[in-house]
Amino acid sequence: MNPNCARCGKIVYPTEKVNCLDKFWHKACFHCETCKMTLNMKNYKGYEKKPYCNAHYPKQSFTMVADTPENLRLKQQSELQSQMKKPRPGA
Repeated sequence: MNPNCARCGKIVYPTEKVNCLDKFWHKACFHCETCKMTLNMKNYKGYEKKPYCNAHYPKQSFTMVADTPENLRLKQQSELQSQMKKPRPGA
């Protein structure tokens, strides 16, 4: 039995099958989620089991660390330690 395409839901026959991101796709259905550029196994990037081209691959943003009293103390301690001079070997 042939699987269904992850994009269009129609049957994918072996001659047109792309098996990627734990899903099956028609070659034409395996395209970037954003710009619809047709992708292949060499130029795709997967994110949350969806294909993207290199230009539209979602960038992961970092969250800021809250300035809690404990984090401020650790930051200050780290700064103090980095300012301390380490003794030279043999001195």
